[in-house]
Amino acid sequence: MPLSIAGVTKRYGSRTILDGVTLSLAPGETVVLRGPNGTGKSTLLGCVCGQVVPDAGTIAIAGFDLRSAPLQARRHLRALPQEVELPAGITGREWLEIHADVFGAPRPSDAEVDPQLRPLLDHLAATYSVGLRRRLAFAAIALGPAALFVLDEPFAGVDTDGRARILEVLQARLGDGAAVLLAAHDHELGEIERLSPRIVALAPAAA
Repeated sequence: MPLSIAGVTKRYGSRTILDGVTLSLAPGETVVLRGPNGTGKSTLLGCVCGQVVPDAGTIAIAGFDLRSAPLQARRHLRALPQEVELPAGITGREWLEIHADVFGAPRPSDAEVDPQLRPLLDHLAATYSVGLRRRLAFAAIALGPAALFVLDEPFAGVDTDGRARILEVLQARLGDGAAVLLAAHDHELGEIERLSPRIVALAPAAA
């Protein structure tokens, strides 16, 4: 099972953001989180990625408990955050090569790289536009196999061609048996339909 979430609760002070959320994703499955701001979409994604520690509940990635076996669980995880920050002084090519080495994947040839990124590979990644930085970050996490892809608003600032590229790669990964968990805006659901998603609506938790 790529992802199993059981009874996850997260509070900030007296405010409950997530209240006993239970969710599982099977191989080849896509789940899209919906809900207005404040319903905990980014918080839940943060819990799955290990960036937010839940107050209760368990999360397992590819069968590994995120709390007791974090390194093994994260080995099967690829995550694209809502805000993409790239370090100064690293080119796009170096960014991809670093991730290939970390993920144990072959370094991509220019022909395998997103066509819009190819002319910029030897430019500093921090100089890319917002959309191209997101495309570079996605290209990096797409290197090598993974059980679970977690994406927080992956299409923000990305043009039509870029969105199609991201969806094409995700379709291929789903075909390989990975699962995809993402948060997206309602107006993007039409494009995401090609992934045959299951929609999970998060409602505001009780105070």
